[in-house]
Amino acid sequence: MDSFAKFTQNVSTNWTPFADKVSKGFTQYKQLASETLGSQEKTELPQDYLALEKRYESVRQHTQVLLRLTKSFTATPTQLVDMQALQSQFSSLTSRISGKQRDASQPIEPRAKPSETQLMTTQHEISRASLDAAEKIGLEEPLGAALFKFGSIEEKVGGEKIKQDQSIQKGYVEPTSQMLETGIALAQNARKQVQAARLTLDANKSAFKNARPDRAQQARAEVERAEDHFVTVIEEAMRLMRSVVESPQHLKCLSELVNAQLNFHKEAAALLADLAPEIEEIQVTQEALYHHDTRTISTDDSTNA
Repeated sequence: MDSFAKFTQNVSTNWTPFADKVSKGFTQYKQLASETLGSQEKTELPQDYLALEKRYESVRQHTQVLLRLTKSFTATPTQLVDMQALQSQFSSLTSRISGKQRDASQPIEPRAKPSETQLMTTQHEISRASLDAAEKIGLEEPLGAALFKFGSIEEKVGGEKIKQDQSIQKGYVEPTSQMLETGIALAQNARKQVQAARLTLDANKSAFKNARPDRAQQARAEVERAEDHFVTVIEEAMRLMRSVVESPQHLKCLSELVNAQLNFHKEAAALLADLAPEIEEIQVTQEALYHHDTRTISTDDSTNA
């Protein structure tokens, strides 16, 4: 009997908070339904709260959208490049170059030994395709030589791209995700508490209006408690939303995002700026030879005719 009594006492203790929660939820749902049908008036939220909520919501939505877009920088590529094989390809081409007639002013720069496996960027894919084509075409051919130079530079640009993506992950994606999971999540929960408190307050007001005389005093006390709670949760929600809106962390993360892209484009521009005149020189030379050969063939054909 003692065990049964203890069991029923525990059940009663645990059931009471649950029952209160269910009862409160039902009251709020009933109030919301009445407001939706237009049969009940509802307490208006303070204008200061609504103005701050609008600012907060704009910041929250912007943070979510920009985070989703910037994650494309740090998405794990579906392909991996075997950098050891790529290094062997460079070595093979370098060995072949030593037997070709090349301008001594265009030496091949020594390359640091890369790790065995590295994430492949689009630039790495272009580099590998260009180097493969250069070897097949032949470095003695102008196009083959140009592709070798281009592939060498694109591999370096790919390395800079990886640095950019890592910087964006560390400087923007991670801290912004943390903001969403902490400060913004707390503010969102506080907004829900405000709506719940308002529904409870209006439900208590409605109950007070319809209360029997013997219940009027208790109903009034419930309205007063609900009003106090309503004011408290509004103040807390405003504090949390203001913390999100005015936080300098948004600007710090944005600065990191800008600088990561700036550094990448700066380094890529420097690499390509050195490459562009070399490719152009090969192109101009090849074009001159092509037109010279074309004119020579035309002259020979006229003489034979």
